[in-house]
Amino acid sequence: MFENLSESARLYLKESIPKQLVSAVVRGLVPLEPKELLIVIAYHYNNGDEQVKTDALNTVKTLPAHAIDAIVSGDVPDFVLSFIYKNCSLSQVAVDSLVTNKNLSDEMFAELAKTDNESILELISKNQMRILKDDRIFDALITNPHLSKVSKDQLMEFFSLVASKELRKLNIKIEKKDAVSAGKASDLPSSVSQRADLPANLQKTGLPSDAAMLPSTVASQLPSDAGSGLPDNLIDNLPTNLILQGLPSELIDEQDEGENIDDGVRLTLYQRIQKMTVSQKIKLALLGNKEARTILLRDSNRVVIESVIKSPRITDGEVVGITNSRSVSEDIIRMIAANREWQKNYRVRQALAANPKTPVPIAIRLLETMSKQDLKNLSNSKNISSVVATTAKRMMGDTK
Repeated sequence: MFENLSESARLYLKESIPKQLVSAVVRGLVPLEPKELLIVIAYHYNNGDEQVKTDALNTVKTLPAHAIDAIVSGDVPDFVLSFIYKNCSLSQVAVDSLVTNKNLSDEMFAELAKTDNESILELISKNQMRILKDDRIFDALITNPHLSKVSKDQLMEFFSLVASKELRKLNIKIEKKDAVSAGKASDLPSSVSQRADLPANLQKTGLPSDAAMLPSTVASQLPSDAGSGLPDNLIDNLPTNLILQGLPSELIDEQDEGENIDDGVRLTLYQRIQKMTVSQKIKLALLGNKEARTILLRDSNRVVIESVIKSPRITDGEVVGITNSRSVSEDIIRMIAANREWQKNYRVRQALAANPKTPVPIAIRLLETMSKQDLKNLSNSKNISSVVATTAKRMMGDTK
């Protein structure tokens, strides 16, 4: 750890050093250049009594800012970086250098992820490799209210991409979001032009584009192609099992069709999930099987539920079930409504239009893609907004 220090500096780090000399060191009364002096002071601060700590803090306050900037960007031990962060007034340059210093420990990195300093949080959130390798960092970031929504979304996108990569390597099926569940919805075509019972204007024009079908404020938030903004080779070059590591196989492997899970086993799985950290739940939400997703959909953390929706393994049938639920949050409804591929599934659009949690502008746009029978049902519904019901009734009148 101290091999690169001068012989003089190493002398002040010996355990046999007299107490009087320790006092002189922490008061800055020894002939050392600033970097070595700070290393020695930090060492004795961590190992000294209260008087040593007090003298050490008083001394570091006298160090010039440019000296601190140079030190945190150099090859110094982690305990020095920790000491500087906790006890020195840092410039933005120093903060940036400290966060990106390769010697900073994962433990300190996770501690920094709890800060309310948005600049530090943005820097930390961009270090995806380090976040992947230590759950403590991810937990601190994803639960930090000071991290911007944009950064959280980018972090979740990255994890979703890594999850898809791991699933492909393990030959675990990834659902195609534009496919209707096999054998269950053959009578529900993805294009309204195939429906003989639709209003004439829709039969001619077919299904409106995704952007046209949603309000501009929502359409502008539609997800871009997966992986945008990330280096092309970043995902493929990652080690395998960065996310899967530590997750129980019974929550990863899909059950055989028709196989039922014993209630006792389900309870055990539920209890295991409840003991997981937020980051572990998010990873399981992205990689887990249907049983894991079912349990996690009832989690109290909104980010965990959003991760279930973003799972590359989630099926259209599950999305329809979620959208039909009256307990689902409006945020989840918006996520589903903004997904390009799910909007190709008639059952998803039908469930969205009938859900009272769906924002009125989105529901009204979806009415344009409903069959006459569904418009009739919606116009008579007491469970949805009166505005939506009235609009459905008016649309029925327009088609007579």
